[in-house]
Amino acid sequence: MHANRQPGFTLIELVVVMIVISVGLLGLTSLFSNTSKSLSTNEILQQATQYAQECAESAMAKRRALGFAWFASNSFSCGSNPDGFTRTVTVGNTYNGTGTGSDPCPGGVNNCRNIAITATSTANTALSSSITVMLVKY
Repeated sequence: MHANRQPGFTLIELVVVMIVISVGLLGLTSLFSNTSKSLSTNEILQQATQYAQECAESAMAKRRALGFAWFASNSFSCGSNPDGFTRTVTVGNTYNGTGTGSDPCPGGVNNCRNIAITATSTANTALSSSITVMLVKY
């Protein structure tokens, strides 16, 4: 005859349950890690977009204050770079009429000039945001 068996779990069953739970928790840990990286990347891209937009607004203000011709004879910059980012500004040549490529001047306008602004993270240069602004001489 067998000795009286008490209800409950054996040690082997408890070890198996602990292993199954551990494997599940490891999967959740990697999920949270990937989500954290994604949030960090999105935050950097959002900051880069804000810095590029700030510079574009500065270019538009300069155009309103000093006129279209100012960009032909002066070098435009956005000022000092924000911490952790660099901004580059490329002022294109003046073109007229139907323009060149995919950026024609609006109807009835003779002179246009594109300004391309890029804000790039110094920590990860693959993360950047670019804005192109068309200045128009009416």
